Amino acid sequence: MMDDLKRRRRLIVNREVQYDVLMYVGVFVVSLFAVQVVTAYLFLDQVQRNVGSMSALEFISRYKVSFMVYQIIPVTFCLVIGAFIFNRLTSRIAGPLYNMRRTLQRVRNEELDSAVIKLREDDYFQEEIEDINAILKKRVK
Repeated sequence: MMDDLKRRRRLIVNREVQYDVLMYVGVFVVSLFAVQVVTAYLFLDQVQRNVGSMSALEFISRYKVSFMVYQIIPVTFCLVIGAFIFNRLTSRIAGPLYNMRRTLQRVRNEELDSAVIKLREDDYFQEEIEDINAILKKRVK
């Protein structure tokens, strides 16, 4: 058990990236669950007011459309918001990697006299790219 924990700690390469991804995934799952609970509560509240002595088959046939509407709209909303957030998150990861790869390929092909990898302010891997830029500056000299 302890060996597994030590091995897991070595797998954390960039705490900022990995913890942010876990946080966003957790927030997404919790918000999706919360929306499901709220919509189920609203649906059950509507049903309680309208149901007398109804069989299960009558209940399902009568309320299946409203149940689907109560579920599809919030879930779709959460998925759209989640796709937007995860797109922004992954671009903060993929952008630096793309810039690094492009710059290193130019250096390898000797297309650049001075190579510097540029990142956006909110991109991940700032420290790693600073280290690579320092190595590239030494190489040019």
